[in-house]
Amino acid sequence: MRNILLILFFIVWFKPIDGQSDFQVKPVSFNSGLSDEFSPVFFKGGIVFCSNQSNSSFIKYGEKRFRTFKMFYVTKKDSLKWGNPQVFAKEVASDVNDGPVTFNEQGNIMYFSRNNSVDQHFKNANDTSNKLGLYSAELVNGTWSNVTPFKYQNPLYIYSTPALSPDGTRIYFSSDMPGGSGGLDLYYCENRNNDWDKPINLGQSINTSGNESFPFVDKSGKLFFSSNGHGGYGGKDIFYTLQVNGKWIIPIRLDSIINSPFDDFGLVTDSTFQNGFFSSNRRKTDDIYSFQLVPVSFPVGDTIQEDNYCFTFFDERQGIDTAQVIYQWDFGDGIVRIGPEVKHCFSGPGTYSVKLKIKDKITDSYISSMVNYDVELDKTEQAYINSYHTGVVNKPIPFDAGKSNLKNFRISEYYWNFGDGYRRGSQLVNHQFSKKGEYLVQLGLIGTDSLGRMSKKSVTKKIGIFDTYSELPMKNERDVKGLSNNGNTDELNKRKMQIRVSLMGDLTTFQKENIEKCFKEFVNQAIEFDNMGISPSSFPILNKLIELINRENDVSIEMAIHVVKPEKQGNLELSEKLARELSFYFKNKEFNNHLYIIKGYGMSQPLFKPVNHQEKSDGIIELMFIKK
Repeated sequence: MRNILLILFFIVWFKPIDGQSDFQVKPVSFNSGLSDEFSPVFFKGGIVFCSNQSNSSFIKYGEKRFRTFKMFYVTKKDSLKWGNPQVFAKEVASDVNDGPVTFNEQGNIMYFSRNNSVDQHFKNANDTSNKLGLYSAELVNGTWSNVTPFKYQNPLYIYSTPALSPDGTRIYFSSDMPGGSGGLDLYYCENRNNDWDKPINLGQSINTSGNESFPFVDKSGKLFFSSNGHGGYGGKDIFYTLQVNGKWIIPIRLDSIINSPFDDFGLVTDSTFQNGFFSSNRRKTDDIYSFQLVPVSFPVGDTIQEDNYCFTFFDERQGIDTAQVIYQWDFGDGIVRIGPEVKHCFSGPGTYSVKLKIKDKITDSYISSMVNYDVELDKTEQAYINSYHTGVVNKPIPFDAGKSNLKNFRISEYYWNFGDGYRRGSQLVNHQFSKKGEYLVQLGLIGTDSLGRMSKKSVTKKIGIFDTYSELPMKNERDVKGLSNNGNTDELNKRKMQIRVSLMGDLTTFQKENIEKCFKEFVNQAIEFDNMGISPSSFPILNKLIELINRENDVSIEMAIHVVKPEKQGNLELSEKLARELSFYFKNKEFNNHLYIIKGYGMSQPLFKPVNHQEKSDGIIELMFIKK
C-alpha cells in the first residue's frame, strides 16, 4: 500500500500584539514537508535557500539525519506558483554542508558557509568537529569558480551565516571566536581597498550570552538577525537594529506573526519591508514562509500645537505711583523693556531669570531691590512636522520630523502619508504634489517606551498647494515699502520689513476687493520692529489686518518672514524672533489663532525678492491669504 503524505498549505492572519501592522504569512509551496528548508535570499528573480532534501526521487526519509545541507535555487512559474527547486551552483557543491549564502548587488560574487574540511564525510549531520567557515566564489562566464576561504576564519571556531550590505561595503556574520559575549556573536568587517578589515563585534547591546546569527541588512540600513538571548516568544526570535551615530539601538522584536514560540530566523525583505521571507520550525521541520505587510495604519493624529513662548509681565505690588517711577525689565537675552506691564517672547524652551528694577524718575535712583522672576519653559510633547504650510504644484517641499518631542519614546520607524497611504520613510523627506488643493499630511512614528514596548504616535498638518506662488496677485503687484532707518544699529531697532501680498486659493471677487481696500491706505508704510518689539507706527496696519480676517470668516492668513541681509546673530533666529513678536501681538488682541500662521524662515526660500535692492530693506513679510 502506498503511503500518501497530505500537506495542508494555509494562510494566517494575525492581529499582532505589539501594536504593529497586520501581516499575511503563508508557507511557500516548495517546502518539502519532511526535510528542512531555511535561509532564503533573493537572487536573479528567484530564491536561493538551504535544504537537506534529497535531489533524488527515491527519498529515504529515515536517513535524514545523515543528509547534509545543500544550496537550492527556485523561481516562480507565474505570479502564484513556484517551480521545482534545483541544486544551485553544482560546480562549488561539496559533500559537506553548504550554505547559507549571500550575494553582492550585481549577483556575481557570493559568500557562503561551508564545513572547512570538504574531505571529511559525516556519519551524522550533527557532527560538530568539522567547523563551519566562510568562503567566497565568483561568477565567471556563467560558472561559479575561484572558491576562496575568508581571510580571518579559524578552523577551531564557527564562522557562518554571512550577509553583505546592499552596497557591498560590509559583511556581517556569526562566530563563536574568543572575545565575544558567549555563544555565537554577530560581527562585521569593513571593505577597504577591495580587502576586508578585521572583524568588529557588534557589542553587548546586540550580542548576548545566547546565540545571535542569520543577519540581513536592508537598503535602509536596518540589520535583522535571530537571537535566543534577548527574550521573546520562545526559541529563536527575529529582531532588528539600526546604527545611529555609530551606536546600535536596542534591538526591536518583530511582530508575533513573524515570531512564534518556536525557532524563527533567516529573514530577508524588500527595501520597503512590504514583502519578504523567513524561516521557522513551527511545523516541526524548518520551513520557509513568505510574508506581506498589509498597509500600515495609525490612529487619527492630533493637529500640531505651535509652542508659544510669549508672556505679559507686570509687578503685583500696590502703592507705587507708576507716574513717578520707571520699570525696567531685563530678560537676559539682550532685550530690555520699560513699563509697569510689558510683554516678551522668549527664544525657546529653557529656564530664564527675569530681573525687574524700579527707578525713581526724579532722583534717578532705584527705590526697590531687584526682583527676580524664574520662568521655566518646555516644548509641547508631540510628534511634529516641520515644513511650509503652502507650496506649488510639482515643486518639492521638505518635511522634517526632527523636532518631534516625545519623552520616553525611542523612534524606530518614520511613516509619511501624503494622501496616498502611509509609506515608510526617514526623518527628512521631500514630496511634491501633482494637483492643486488642500492636503492633510500625516506623520506616523513607531517606537518603544522605556520598558521596550512598541507603540505608535501620529500628528497631522494641513498643506495648501497652488498652481503658482502668486495665483491671483494684487493689481500692479502692490508692495508696502519700508522707509529708510534712523541710523540706530541695535539688533531689532527700526527693522523695516517690506510687505508682499498674494491672494491664494479660491477667494471670491468680493474678498479680493476687501483685501485690496484694506491695504490701499498703507501703501507707504511698513511693519517696523525695534528693541521694544513692534513699533507703534505699525499698529494701525496690524489692527486693520485683524479686523479684515475676523470679518472674512472663511479666510486665513499665513505670514512668512524672510530676512534678506546677513546678520551676526543668524537670519533664522532673527526672523523667528520677529515672528514671535507678531504672534504675541495677535494673541494679545485675542485674535483667533486658528486663523493665522506666522513663521520665520531666515533667508531661505522667499516667494518674492525685494523690489529694489537699493532700498536696503531688512526683509520681506509675505502675506498669503488662503481660503480655509
